[in-house]
Amino acid sequence: MLLRMQALLKSVSAVFKAAIAATRELLAPSFTSKNPGPPFDPQAISARRQFLARRSKLLANLIKWRKYTGERFGLGEAATSLIRDCVLPVAERGWDVGGEEFMRKASLLRFTYFIPFTD
Repeated sequence: MLLRMQALLKSVSAVFKAAIAATRELLAPSFTSKNPGPPFDPQAISARRQFLARRSKLLANLIKWRKYTGERFGLGEAATSLIRDCVLPVAERGWDVGGEEFMRKASLLRFTYFIPFTD
């Protein structure tokens, strides 16, 4: 039974890590020196909010699963990577239109569940 539970937790953590990697790849072209423009059209505030809302849901689910895995499968590091590499750049570019609000929620989750931010 314990082996099955560990296999389940490992597969769930792999799905979270794959989602974060896909997000990172999606945003990579927007942050290269060739194309320094924003990842979303500045007029498309709703697209930015939708992106941040989906990442908020991903972060919340990741933190819920982290209760069961602890740091065995690196979900705390994955949460840190999601916020630092994927969400923060988008939130900074739209700070006045939802970015600040999202980062406050992410910061609250981080402190509530003791997720360290490392460089």
